[in-house]
Amino acid sequence: MSQLVFSSIPGFNDIPDAAIAGGVPLTDDSIQKISHDAKFGAVRCEIIFMGFYGHGDTIPTPTSPVDGYPFARAECGFVWSIYSNRSRVMPYTPGQQYPPPQSNSQPGVLYNFPGDWDINDLTGVVNLRTTYWSSGTETVTTDGIIKVYCFAHRSSVSAAN
Repeated sequence: MSQLVFSSIPGFNDIPDAAIAGGVPLTDDSIQKISHDAKFGAVRCEIIFMGFYGHGDTIPTPTSPVDGYPFARAECGFVWSIYSNRSRVMPYTPGQQYPPPQSNSQPGVLYNFPGDWDINDLTGVVNLRTTYWSSGTETVTTDGIIKVYCFAHRSSVSAAN
């Protein structure tokens, strides 16, 4: 399977209807703009794997693997899935591509999972709150590991001609 790769960052070109109307010759300029718009359409929405994260980590904004476009925070929405309710142990690097090691124990029976788990889309900060119950006592922790994807949607920007 090949990876789509562009040599430049595509943008949207507005083509007047009269330029591509029936009975009108299609010019090289219009063909190039149509081609550029098709490339933009291919990368406008991307799903990018961001890695594994825990409480307090900040998820960076991604760069498109297709054309190197740097996404702004406002163009990103993060979706996570639960990897583990246990705490991380070293070695661990936020955003690593493979699941990090996790603790072999926990403070009690799992009580509320996931409770108040979230990624702040404005800042990228991960908030995890996991609650355990043991001998009539509730223990609130920041245990947990999530697997994160970015649903990136680039803005419509006119391409440089």
